[in-house]
Amino acid sequence: MTGTDDDGTIAAMSTAGNIHWSDVRAGFRAGLPVAAGCAPFGVAYGAVAAATLSPAQTSLMSATVFAGTAQFVAASMLAQGSALLPVLLTCALVNLRLLLLSAAISPHVRGLRLGPRLLSAFMLTDESFAVSVAAFRERHVGPGFLAGAGLAVFVLWQIASVVGRLAGSLIPQGYGLEYALAASLICLLFMLVRNRRQWAVALLSILLTLGVRQVMPDAWVVLVATLIATTVGLGFRRWQ
Repeated sequence: MTGTDDDGTIAAMSTAGNIHWSDVRAGFRAGLPVAAGCAPFGVAYGAVAAATLSPAQTSLMSATVFAGTAQFVAASMLAQGSALLPVLLTCALVNLRLLLLSAAISPHVRGLRLGPRLLSAFMLTDESFAVSVAAFRERHVGPGFLAGAGLAVFVLWQIASVVGRLAGSLIPQGYGLEYALAASLICLLFMLVRNRRQWAVALLSILLTLGVRQVMPDAWVVLVATLIATTVGLGFRRWQ
């Protein structure tokens, strides 16, 4: 079903039709630790949303948008009195990075019917992507693994959002909850980077992010830095 290229990148796999529940369960179990790491960020989102959104609106955004960074940005902008259109455009730009994740994960959902494929797309997050890519490399799992990993994040995210919205004012300031997501993604990096070329690309991405942030709006930083770094990485691979 799946495999790994000699340089450690993701190898294409064949899939057939439907998502299997055994893969979903395996993905859910694998995604729980990462989802727990996202919970503090969900609490922080709920606390920020309390300034402008009702509990029902806070949960509705988590259930339908399901994009932590974009939700945090939207709640913060709404609290500052921003109009709806700038909020929507900013969140769309923030989520453009998911196009890159989709391109990388697409070989593993090829052959799925439309419904399962849409479910996999909805469950695609930074965390579910990282956990799934690691699993696709290491063992024979089907595309349902991605849906299961995303479902783990989805469930805990809903709970954390509600907790943050209802009890955000009771949480002491200064604990840095907003950095929990970034910290968990840094940990996930060590699951994915295997060789010197990949480490070079990862370090280049970090440096580019810091540099691009000085000259471009935050919404574009990750996308531009990632595109440049992956292009350089592809060039290194072809030259070797």
